[in-house]
Amino acid sequence: MPTGIYIRTIKIKKALSDSHKGKLPGNLAILHSKEVREKIKKSLKGRVSPNKNKILSEKHRKNIGLGNKNKVRSVEYRENLSKKYKGKNSYLWRGGITPINKSIRQSLEYRLWRESVFKRDNWTCVFCGKRGGKLESDHIKPFAFYPELRFAIDNGRTLCEDCHKTTDTYKQKRSICVFSNRGH
Repeated sequence: MPTGIYIRTIKIKKALSDSHKGKLPGNLAILHSKEVREKIKKSLKGRVSPNKNKILSEKHRKNIGLGNKNKVRSVEYRENLSKKYKGKNSYLWRGGITPINKSIRQSLEYRLWRESVFKRDNWTCVFCGKRGGKLESDHIKPFAFYPELRFAIDNGRTLCEDCHKTTDTYKQKRSICVFSNRGH
């Protein structure tokens, strides 16, 4: 009696691999006549990328990366794009079920605050002096308890990932130390 476990042989894995690349394995090519294959090619024309399955040179890949890396979008452009696809205009809209904190942290205003903090601190961790790498913007007074200071640049600081973990307000620690920071 079968146990429900199916082990694929190398031959079957190769056939599946070939079929996923848009190619029929050699012995399965007889499933479709030449006419049918031509019809399939015509129906797919224009939908399949002409560069699919092309191997790009190292130089070409670097150029593509550099072209995307140096694109600087103006604040106006970003605001317009943000408004255009926000809320009911988004294809992901499901009736406004996103939590308010998540929507604030994904907003353009928050991203601009974060950039401003990085720029002010010259992309350098204010604790250890490490420049660049994986930097995080940290609220000195917690985001959740000081809504009026969420976008105040003087309430932010640039920290590297390791230094951020040592702060009193980092993730799980924040509930322990919040009341001592609030001055109550």
